[in-house]
Amino acid sequence: MTHLFSSSLLRLTALAFAAVPLLASCKKDEVDYDAIDREQKAQMRAIFVADSLTITKYIADSSFKNVVRRPSGVYIVTKKAGTGAVAQPGQALTTYYKGYTIPDNKLFDASQVNATTGALTPYYFTLNVTNVIYGWHEGFASMNKGQKAILLIPSALGYGSTGAGNAIPPNAPLRFDVELADIK
Repeated sequence: MTHLFSSSLLRLTALAFAAVPLLASCKKDEVDYDAIDREQKAQMRAIFVADSLTITKYIADSSFKNVVRRPSGVYIVTKKAGTGAVAQPGQALTTYYKGYTIPDNKLFDASQVNATTGALTPYYFTLNVTNVIYGWHEGFASMNKGQKAILLIPSALGYGSTGAGNAIPPNAPLRFDVELADIK
């Protein structure tokens, strides 16, 4: 009687023994991990510089006023001032948004419209806790209740080198028109 387990186990064992000489021939120093790390960092810097140039050109072409650049590279364009204290980590935020790719202004996402009332459905998240793109945490961390702004986000603080499906290509800087409706 042939047992599936025993034949699979035998094949796996044979494969493991065949792989030993191959693995033994690999030397630790054959892979230059430092060079790989340097190359990855250089690629990330190049993308960050390209995003910065794309965003600053977009700002100039759009004639935006009231633009503030955060150290992370997120730009905030205030459209309407808010009131009260600035949002703090751990606070629950009620927001509305529309997201576009830069520089082509293709809408890829927005607050949903309630089919019954026709009103926008708010998006809720907790600052520095909820899993949203890092650019949102950066942008909303400098906003206060009632403020309307445009967040211009470098790709590394958005969806990075993977993008998001067909809607957001890899390494795409993003624009979000946002409103911080409430802070709790």
